[in-house]
Amino acid sequence: MGKVATWRAVCVAAVLTTIASILVTEVMVYFLFQGQDLRAALILAPLISFVITIPISFFIWAQVRRNVLLNEELQRLVDRDRLTNMATRDFFFSRMRDNPQTFGISLMVDIDHFKHVNDTYGHLAGDVVIAQVAKLLQANTRDDDIVCRFGGEEFIVFLKNHTKQSGFEVAERMRKMIAEQIVAFEHEQLRVTVSIGGSLKERLKDVELAIRQADAALYKAKARGRNQTVFAALSNGDQSAA
Repeated sequence: MGKVATWRAVCVAAVLTTIASILVTEVMVYFLFQGQDLRAALILAPLISFVITIPISFFIWAQVRRNVLLNEELQRLVDRDRLTNMATRDFFFSRMRDNPQTFGISLMVDIDHFKHVNDTYGHLAGDVVIAQVAKLLQANTRDDDIVCRFGGEEFIVFLKNHTKQSGFEVAERMRKMIAEQIVAFEHEQLRVTVSIGGSLKERLKDVELAIRQADAALYKAKARGRNQTVFAALSNGDQSAA
């Protein structure tokens, strides 16, 4: 039933249901009638069954389709953040736990001095900034990557199959692009920066460990003056870029 999401599927399901109904009717007629009555019943029964069943089955499968679409929309609302249209925190952790062998780079991204934006220009301006940053983060990822709004002005980006070196390069590209972007709000032109902490999520390792490491690296980036990328536990020491 979960596949009945199009009108074509509804029509196919209704036809198959009707055919099944006709076959059941024919079998019942065969055992219930004899002689000349049997012949007449075998001719009339399918016609009666078709006339009755096709509209009823079409209606039922149309309702199934409606329920499927409603469930999909509900799931989409659960899985997607309404402001940014990116994945939610719950979706991110669910997806990662379903794929424990996945490895790559986990990034914690935080908008610098975001409270100042809200206090100076208002929360609507803050929403515009969040949406713009989300758009730029998504623009620097691939279909296999995950970008989610972690909460407030924080984001998580998972770069699938990236090494620390390539992940750092992507993070820096994100950071620089955001710093260069002008965010238009009413008559104001705003600029914001982000701080990024990163860590490697290894195969079969809990993603929460990688997130904690990325979060600790993010705090280092903040402490070093913000608008920086810091990665945790690189083999050649912490690496950062202003």
